[in-house]
Amino acid sequence: MYLIWLILIIGLKILLCKGFTLGIVLLLFFIKGKQLRYNSDEWDHYFISLSVQTVQRYTIMIYLIAALTSSAISYFILKSASYQYSLEITILIFISGLLMTTYKYAKGKDELIKRYQEISRKILKEG
Repeated sequence: MYLIWLILIIGLKILLCKGFTLGIVLLLFFIKGKQLRYNSDEWDHYFISLSVQTVQRYTIMIYLIAALTSSAISYFILKSASYQYSLEITILIFISGLLMTTYKYAKGKDELIKRYQEISRKILKEG
C-alpha cells in the first residue's frame, strides 16, 4: 500500500513541478508585459536583446524554484501520510527528477537554442 501511495505522490510531484513552471513563466511574462506596456515593438526588442545564456539562466532558475516548491509539498504529503523517512524520500525524489531533467536538457539543448535563435531571426525579418 505504501508503494502505491509513493508512486501517486511522485506523480503528483511531477505534475506540481510542471504546473509551477508554467505558472512562473506566465507570471514573468505578465510582469514583463506590464513593464513593456504590452507594446509589441518593445517585446520584439526585448527578445532580440536577450542572450542565449540569459535564457538558459532563467530556465534553470525557474525549474529549480518549481522543483524545490513541489518537493516541499511532497515532503509534507509524505509526512502527513506517516512515511518513516519522509525527508530522505523527498530528497531522493528531488535528486532523481533533477538528474532526469538534466539528462533531457543536455540531450535537447542544441535544439532548444536553435529554436530560441529562430525567434530573433523571425522578429528581425518582420521588423
